[in-house]
Amino acid sequence: MLRHALLALLVITTPIFAQEAVEEILLPVLPDLPDGYPPKMGEVSGSFGGTPVAWETFDFSIGAYDASAWVGMGYETEKIEAHLMAYPVDDPDTKAGRIYAHAEFGAAFRTGKGRNVTVEIYQGDDRDGPRLSSEGKMARLVIDSIGPATEGSYSRRVVGRIEARLCPVDWKGQDCQDIALQFDTDMQVESTVPVRE
Repeated sequence: MLRHALLALLVITTPIFAQEAVEEILLPVLPDLPDGYPPKMGEVSGSFGGTPVAWETFDFSIGAYDASAWVGMGYETEKIEAHLMAYPVDDPDTKAGRIYAHAEFGAAFRTGKGRNVTVEIYQGDDRDGPRLSSEGKMARLVIDSIGPATEGSYSRRVVGRIEARLCPVDWKGQDCQDIALQFDTDMQVESTVPVRE
């Protein structure tokens, strides 16, 4: 708001020929996206209701960490949490049909079963909109392996499994179905997160 007010004031008090220069200074400069953006991080595949399914994870980071698979400290729980948001294959711009899995791992990111697991598939862009959810149903997320840290990277290769019973929330025409997945993906791990491989 302040930025727009300042821009308006400068444009009003600046000769017409200088308006373009003022806008160039104040308006955000978006970086050119590199070829192959966003880079693929890994894959999620398996079966849903007996039908083969597949998704992919991507790294949307530009100047700040923004991966679709990451591990960090929970805002409310102060426990280590793993998040995995995967997109339709070869389509990172499409939010409809994404799958999301979340699990808590206590004081350190480690192999084994996560707790308080949530698994959801979204009908559209809105994560609070129509979805298939494991809320109140069976859900498991197991980390089978965590790769070693590599120099110059916050990512580690993580392999694991997801199982859940997903039921519709405000999504008409859907029934409850079981999902069973494997994932093999890089995950960004916050520097403050202890890891037990």
